[in-house]
Amino acid sequence: MLRRIAIATAYIISVVVSSSFAAELQVGKACPVTYQNEPTGILVFSKAWYHSSRSSAKYIAGDNATGIGIEIHLQNNYSGKVEGLNLPSCDRYRLIQVRETTARLFQGESRIQIDIPDGFDNPFYDNAPLEHGYGLHRTPIDDSDKPWTGRPYRDASVSIYDTPYVSDAWGVEGEHIDVNFETCAVCERDRGYDSILSCGSWGYRRDYMGGMTGWSEPEFSGVSCSATPSKTFQETLDRSHRVDYSYWINWR
Repeated sequence: MLRRIAIATAYIISVVVSSSFAAELQVGKACPVTYQNEPTGILVFSKAWYHSSRSSAKYIAGDNATGIGIEIHLQNNYSGKVEGLNLPSCDRYRLIQVRETTARLFQGESRIQIDIPDGFDNPFYDNAPLEHGYGLHRTPIDDSDKPWTGRPYRDASVSIYDTPYVSDAWGVEGEHIDVNFETCAVCERDRGYDSILSCGSWGYRRDYMGGMTGWSEPEFSGVSCSATPSKTFQETLDRSHRVDYSYWINWR
């Protein structure tokens, strides 16, 4: 219990320090990250915001909003390094997302898949050109789909910035648009198997309204925490043909 209190206290201090540099991180939910039932950090999900196809971002959804935005930060020891609370003996911390959607798909996409573009050689979201950062870093250059201006500082072992959206043209007539994600912290090891640590699930829905309206503005589903990845997450990694990275071969 004392260790958990210390972790939470250290995280609050980190947020205060980071906010002294620029725009404050709006925390939505913090999920405990554990390894063999021992706490090793926190997976922090920011307060979600809304945007219209990556513009006009704000924390209150407008009538023309088509998607949401969220920051996700893995706070291991609150300095962006693997020392300190590195109980799993990781060489680095990474983040993986699996996405499930009811929207129409681009060619080559699947309804449930690892949330990365074609051409990636590993499943991690924290890879260019996707928006991410390590340690003490500035937020992404593109602030057109963010509810702030400029590049405020953030401090975490690894961070990602996701702004998914589905425009009306990609909705299926008569059906709600549901987009759901499961984001998991990963302990990457240069020698030995990687480990999936803890996860958080989140997403949004655009209700089908019919007529000239089409679909409503998105509604954020909130974040639910899990100590282990779901069966769907594990099967998606294992069966994926997008990257040569099998769950049972590379993970333990």
